[in-house]
Amino acid sequence: MSPDNLALLIPIVAIIAWSVTSMVKHTTRQADPPGQPDPMLQAALTQAEAHATRLEERIDQLERILDEDIPGWRARNAR
Repeated sequence: MSPDNLALLIPIVAIIAWSVTSMVKHTTRQADPPGQPDPMLQAALTQAEAHATRLEERIDQLERILDEDIPGWRARNAR
C-alpha cells in the first residue's frame, strides 16, 4: 500500500468510526426508559409543588380573615 493511499485511508476510517460511534450513542440515548425523569426537571417540579402549597396556605389564611372581618363576603362575590 502506498503512502498516498494510506494518507487517504486513515481519515476515511476515522470519519466512519466517528459516525458509527455517534449513531450508537444516539440510539442508546433514545432507548433510555421513559420512567426515569430528568433530575433538573424533578427538582423544578418539587420546587413548584412547594410554592403551590405555600400559596394555597396563604389563600386559606386570607379567606379565614375575610370570614371573620366580612361575614357573607363569599355570597356577595359569587358569580
